[in-house]
Amino acid sequence: IYGSDEVGIQAQGGGKHKYVFGGRKKAAPYQQRAGTRDNITVIVTICADGTSTPPATIFKGSAYQVKWGENNPLNALIGYQQKGWTDGEIGAAWMKIFEEQAQEKANREYRLLVIDGHNLHYTVALLLLVRLHQIIVICYPAHGTHIYQGLDVVIFVILKLLLSKERNKLLQDTGKAINKSNFLSVITNTYRQALTPGNIKTAFRKTGIHPFNPDVVTPDMLAPSKETSLEANLPV
Repeated sequence: IYGSDEVGIQAQGGGKHKYVFGGRKKAAPYQQRAGTRDNITVIVTICADGTSTPPATIFKGSAYQVKWGENNPLNALIGYQQKGWTDGEIGAAWMKIFEEQAQEKANREYRLLVIDGHNLHYTVALLLLVRLHQIIVICYPAHGTHIYQGLDVVIFVILKLLLSKERNKLLQDTGKAINKSNFLSVITNTYRQALTPGNIKTAFRKTGIHPFNPDVVTPDMLAPSKETSLEANLPV
């Protein structure tokens, strides 16, 4: 049983407010940030046995640059797209590689792959590949990935927190920001810390996928959104 999803990462980080402590008599202090807002997409795939396949990284660009993969400890797949997002062509290419990565463990048995319902995941090319290679694809219910998707619920929360610390440390220690050339080397430690066997198994268990446990999803989690609310968080 596998789960896969994309996470978007910006070199300069998100737009959340943070407290910065400074001198008492000085003007309001600010934390230095990088000037780029280029989006980098990472496709992460986890297995219910606690393992993961090498990630796929999609950089923003119109052509492949060799320097992107010169320091690649994760052995990540590298692609490019004009906006740094995934598309149907990339999805089909990724599916072919996923099949190769997971075929030995499958030992000619069916593989279950759970993904979200984005239409880019359901192109004709992709569906032909999964049918040919005994891969069953199931999508999460619409607007429910914050409940069902283990990568969103567990892995990406940890990954983004650790990467934010790594990003700040890099900027403070070297004055350098994350860019396409150093991204794979910078993300390596945070990726390995986030995708431990324990965290991966927790992602499947906490969402009730494996071991299968429908009681994990409670009626409160599925409550409709309020017409008016001052709360910023989702019902879950």
